[in-house]
Amino acid sequence: MNDSIALGVAIAAVVVVPGLANGFLNALGFPTVGSLVWALGYGLGVVFVWSEWIRPLDITGPEGVSLSEDESTGDRS
Repeated sequence: MNDSIALGVAIAAVVVVPGLANGFLNALGFPTVGSLVWALGYGLGVVFVWSEWIRPLDITGPEGVSLSEDESTGDRS
């Protein structure tokens, strides 16, 4: 499966599954449990997406690029 599709499905599941569980539990008369399930499901989903797709990204700048002293201090006079 393509990583973009997998990420989209995972994000949709992170939003949809806890939301549906919250709705069903609210309908059954358990609004506090529903809110807890939604918060835990959404929070754990966000942590999962971060750990699987965002954390491994190498977001450093290119090597060999350095700023002169004037550029690094923001002195543009």
